[in-house]
Amino acid sequence: MSGHAGDALSELERFTYQPSASTTAVQQQHKRQRTAEKAAVDAAELLAEAEKDLEQSQVDVAQVDVNSMKRMVLSVEKRINENMQMRMKYPDRPEKFMDSELELYQELKRLHVLATAPELFPTFVKTRCIPSLLGLLAHENSDISIDVVDLLHELTDVGEADTADSLALLDCLYENDVHTLLMQHMTRLNEGEEDDAAAMHATLSTIESLIELKPDVAVTVAQKGGLMKWLLNRLKPRAFHANKLFASELLAVLLQQNSDNQLFLGTVDGILSLLTAASQYKRREPQDMEEAELVENVFASMASALAEPANQHLFLKAEGIELMVLTIKERRYASHGALKVLNAALQGNGANCERFVDIRGFKTLFPMIGSQPPPLPPFAKGSGEKRTAQTQHDEHFTSVLCTLFAALSGERRQRLLGKFAEDNMAKLDKLLELHIAYSKRVTLAEEGVAEVHVDDDDDNYEEAVYLARMEAGSHTLQLVDVVLSHIATTKHKGLRQHVLQGLYHRSTSLHEVWSNADEYIKSLAASRVDATQKRQLDELSAAVETLLKKYQIAPAEE
Repeated sequence: MSGHAGDALSELERFTYQPSASTTAVQQQHKRQRTAEKAAVDAAELLAEAEKDLEQSQVDVAQVDVNSMKRMVLSVEKRINENMQMRMKYPDRPEKFMDSELELYQELKRLHVLATAPELFPTFVKTRCIPSLLGLLAHENSDISIDVVDLLHELTDVGEADTADSLALLDCLYENDVHTLLMQHMTRLNEGEEDDAAAMHATLSTIESLIELKPDVAVTVAQKGGLMKWLLNRLKPRAFHANKLFASELLAVLLQQNSDNQLFLGTVDGILSLLTAASQYKRREPQDMEEAELVENVFASMASALAEPANQHLFLKAEGIELMVLTIKERRYASHGALKVLNAALQGNGANCERFVDIRGFKTLFPMIGSQPPPLPPFAKGSGEKRTAQTQHDEHFTSVLCTLFAALSGERRQRLLGKFAEDNMAKLDKLLELHIAYSKRVTLAEEGVAEVHVDDDDDNYEEAVYLARMEAGSHTLQLVDVVLSHIATTKHKGLRQHVLQGLYHRSTSLHEVWSNADEYIKSLAASRVDATQKRQLDELSAAVETLLKKYQIAPAEE
């Protein structure tokens, strides 16, 4: 064949494959053996024989190039047509079409070698073989359809492949509705069978690769064909399974900063499904790191979904706030995620904040101030994990306090302030100590950057400072200072004076506190602040500015 052929598809159609004498002899021998035995064996045994034959084949597919790839494609297409014709001709006589099925199975196995040559993907796409392969997902023989799933998984799981080559393949798969066909195929599988469970895992991996390289298709992939519904249903059973973990990972990816998928989740009872999955760990600890990751993914998915007010309303109706409070009280591993979800459920939602107060949520929230988070399981007790858990714990409960101060009014707001006045203002003292602790951490982080980035330009230096501050907990510091600003401007004279005196005795001032708080308030997205919260924040700003005029910073001593 000429090496200068123009069109790859035309070249493929003109190509004829002549097997070697040794290969022909082997194939003939195998055919004679199958002919003698086919009356005594069933389909599963024949496929096992085919796999053994393939391993012993004289055909060398270790190195694949354009020509060998086209030979394999031609052979696959030929076997597909032969098998289809034999099945149509003898629908009720498996012994008549099993030979063609075995030959198809063998050719599909040989095609797996294409995964080692991703540079051939663009040419492979031009052969128009992909629609034929996807058609095999509906094949009556599950061994054939599952092998196609494995093939798609291997072809899309090439980490070091050139992005353009992988995109050529994924574009073609997406255009041929691979996500819908894979989901239809999954309905035929039984996870209780090892091979079927592996096929489910391979299916999810293929879809994950598609979303990773083509993030713009995440909405279509999630909603068309039933993927999101399947993922949500897979999370409901109590028993842990690797596919349940994978489902939680994929769901978290689909929901992250994707309002379309977040809203869709609410329309398919997704909030209730996630609450069901979360409730399984209210009192039960994960047994290993993988199960712990599953727990984190479930709560992360719920927190992402609650970015939409419609889902916050569904969460309220499903008594999600009550479940989160109960989970936090248990102080198990799931309570870390429950606090995060509670924070998301209250954000920008006055009705949810009122429900939290009415179910005596303060009794659960206020002991968290200045306390350690629930203990981590034995397999996650490194110093890094402990510090991260403490930082997230402090950030989430202070965020809840900020949201409550911004949303509550009247008698409920007085109850909130009253909790800080209890026990000789012990909780307020702990909040002041939290301000000092995080202020020191942020200052040390800034000083560390200054020592390392002496010669950097302004842009690099500012970026390094920003990242160091964030890692040290600057966001938590801002949240603490917003709460202190609310308390410092209250009409409760004792609370107000205790804040100002407490800051003075700790060598700081309301000016420093408001500088941090004002930075946070200005960063709030307008869409996440309702009318009541906006009024509260405007009143807070005006009150603090008035207070600052009365308490000017003392001049520094010379």
